[in-house]
Amino acid sequence: MPNDQSASASPARVCILYTGGTIGMRKTPDGYLPAPGYLAAQMTVLNEFNNPALPEYEIIEFEPLLDSSNMRPDDWLKIAGCIQEQYAHYDGFVVVHGTDTMAYSASALAFLLEGLGKPVILTGSQIPLCEVRNDAVENLVTALLIAGHYPVPEVCLYFGGKLLRGCRSVKVNASGLSAFDSPNYPPLGTAGIDLVMNWSAITPPPGEGTALHIAENCRPMVAVLKLFPGIAPWMVESFLR
Repeated sequence: MPNDQSASASPARVCILYTGGTIGMRKTPDGYLPAPGYLAAQMTVLNEFNNPALPEYEIIEFEPLLDSSNMRPDDWLKIAGCIQEQYAHYDGFVVVHGTDTMAYSASALAFLLEGLGKPVILTGSQIPLCEVRNDAVENLVTALLIAGHYPVPEVCLYFGGKLLRGCRSVKVNASGLSAFDSPNYPPLGTAGIDLVMNWSAITPPPGEGTALHIAENCRPMVAVLKLFPGIAPWMVESFLR
């Protein structure tokens, strides 16, 4: 257990929503591919995931498992709906996700899950869990500890030793193990010898009796227009059309 006095000592239950991504892939003649049931099988035999310091956890595996480059707004709604459906049964949630679009999903879920009062932690890895050298074990173990033992009422992204606010996270490195950062907001926590939470940066919990619900005004038609000196009016007009 992390030696933080703010950590909960009571038993906790965490729901792992496995959507796909590198972390649960297995090596095949065609390269690494997601395999149904493989992540759960790997976690069953690894001592780190059977340590009594971890909260109890159950895995809900999505069908089909997705490479994160194929993640769409409908999949964000599916994840949000699953969290809402299971919300009363667990103390926290870990969303196992591919890295390419993890920051997009974290941001979307932060706005979709209104009235959230429990941790929702997205994580994954750059190297599959099946490899002897990987970043998957640390990322997933720490995400489970935070989701089960720390009252962080936010959608967060945990990766490479940093807990980031979901809607402030960006992927900054495609090959390094510290793949995500939060350039415009401090980390909500850091994992070294101890797990140190930055409680002053964490959103306060919602008022007592606040119910979780999914925002209904989610529209996928969003684009980004970068302004620069000398941009021509016809460029803006063309973009808006």
